[in-house]
Amino acid sequence: MTAYVEECRQEWKRLGVPDLLADEMATDLEADLAEAQADGISAAEILGESDPRRFAAAWARERGLVDEPPPERRHRRRWIWATVGFALALVFVVVLGLFAAVGVSVHTHVSGPGPQTLRSVVIPSFIGMKACHAREIGLESGLQVERIPSRRCDAVVVAQQPVRGTLIPLPQRRRIIVTLRLRG
Repeated sequence: MTAYVEECRQEWKRLGVPDLLADEMATDLEADLAEAQADGISAAEILGESDPRRFAAAWARERGLVDEPPPERRHRRRWIWATVGFALALVFVVVLGLFAAVGVSVHTHVSGPGPQTLRSVVIPSFIGMKACHAREIGLESGLQVERIPSRRCDAVVVAQQPVRGTLIPLPQRRRIIVTLRLRG
């Protein structure tokens, strides 16, 4: 018995092929190899450069002696979900960073029982707004904003004094005038 046939026999045993059938297949394989050798054909020409274990498993499957191997489980879905999750997390971090860089903040107002009085005012950003709209927002915030001629209402605010985010305490609120520099 050749080493190739012996390795096939070991594989059939590992796969659970009954001994009688494994013996029959080994005998058939030996006979085929001997016949080929008698005809001047090498075993490599018949078998190719085949791995004995793969050859034995394929032959056992073809004869219906073992179940088809389960298809290799693909981890593609797991990678897709991991990639999607990473991309969403990255987008979230980038958006959060942009909000922090631009200075966007969300303020909530919770009112308690009874009226509340403002103790101070934070100067909002007027830059990029049309002049009359910026003045209205300033007045609604309780600030004193310089007067804007009606012909300049569509001009865009390009600078402001005091700057955005300045905290004005209540006693000084009426003494500070917000100045807007316009373009257009």
